[in-house]
Amino acid sequence: MKLTNKMFITVQYINLNDQMIKRHLQDWLVFVRLLYQPQQMIVNHEEMQSFSLKRVHQLLSQLTEQEDLEFIVKEGPNESYFHLVDGNLLEKHLVSQEIFLKNKQIILNYVDVKMKERGLFGYIRNYDEYLYHNTDDIKMRQVFQPLAEIEKLPKIRNKENKTVVDCNQFAGYDIFYRGFCLTSCWRVYFTARYHKIIPLAVVEEVQQVEQVTKTAEDVWFVELYKDPYRWQEDLNLGYQRLFRDQMGIDQLAWDNGVGILREPLIEYAYTENVIQTVQYQNDRLQPTPKKEATHFVTRVYDIVHDNYQERRVKGVLNAQAYFPWIDEQGMKMMNYLVLNPQYSLDEGLCAYEFYLRNYLEINITDDRYHEYLAILNIYLPDDFLTKVPYKILKERMQDIHFTRLKKRKQRVYFDMKKKKIICVSILYHFRQ
Repeated sequence: MKLTNKMFITVQYINLNDQMIKRHLQDWLVFVRLLYQPQQMIVNHEEMQSFSLKRVHQLLSQLTEQEDLEFIVKEGPNESYFHLVDGNLLEKHLVSQEIFLKNKQIILNYVDVKMKERGLFGYIRNYDEYLYHNTDDIKMRQVFQPLAEIEKLPKIRNKENKTVVDCNQFAGYDIFYRGFCLTSCWRVYFTARYHKIIPLAVVEEVQQVEQVTKTAEDVWFVELYKDPYRWQEDLNLGYQRLFRDQMGIDQLAWDNGVGILREPLIEYAYTENVIQTVQYQNDRLQPTPKKEATHFVTRVYDIVHDNYQERRVKGVLNAQAYFPWIDEQGMKMMNYLVLNPQYSLDEGLCAYEFYLRNYLEINITDDRYHEYLAILNIYLPDDFLTKVPYKILKERMQDIHFTRLKKRKQRVYFDMKKKKIICVSILYHFRQ
């Protein structure tokens, strides 16, 4: 892989008033000029022009929270950017290895301080790591990666029906959920606003990282390993994957239609104002996949009343851990999935097999599991109801008995058996 050895710095601010905007952008300009001397600038996609400090001051002095402005300054390999829109500000910096190492403490202190001032999210990471984990276009990847290596990477179709790399499978993929950026990288910042989706105790108690530090009353950062320039080492890539899995990022959001097809280390459940999480751990109280867990950490956080409860127990999973909705009268246990195979190159075949096995091949002694009918409902876009690869699944899963496929107007269904019968009901959901 061709390396730039640049460092990538990002901070997102929200709900800024006029005074805050001017202060942030003045600090941004001072920070840039401490790191390097800008030579060119671009304002709102205009042609590049020579950097003019006078014009920059004029622009900054006139900004209001209603402004929509993009501004870029450059000097050789170094580049800084901000985008202001409706009182929300995103700033980014790309700096050479020489500048980062020379000014490392200034950079770390700057981000620590700025995150306290209406910061929502921030990170500092090797730019090569960011590119590797977030570039899905095959031609763009060839700039830094040989085609022979790209061919081995997982692929999906995008919305334009073009084959691209499935970045969901990478630990450092940036994905957005309910307006929050979720990722895993060298140093990642969280603020108390993240409690709307993740109890912050999950962040504070994350394992096998270099450090978890609280820099202000409601700001934390997690540093995954010591040297951001050694991100390609297997050990550091392992820490990056483990952090992502511990946070449950891929349980919360994906954009490939089917998820990452990996067992969770943590699961989330949301009601109107309450978040509940269950973390899975082994006998050493280390993060472990759900089916291997012997210890369970349950957290319940009431966002409105700021009420947090935590419970730690040792035991085994019961049937309700896989089929949480119980129909006592009908003697049924249910769970559901929402899948969209349109992005899969195999029409969702691997996803169907993964999820079917995941719910069929469970080892629990709960009497209820053996007495009740377990039903897995899979909801699909309407175009895929007639495309369920039933025959191919039977051929690939020969250790499992399938009943005949039955069809109704808005549903197909069949039973599967391997020690235990599960009824799989596949339905389509209407497009809004």
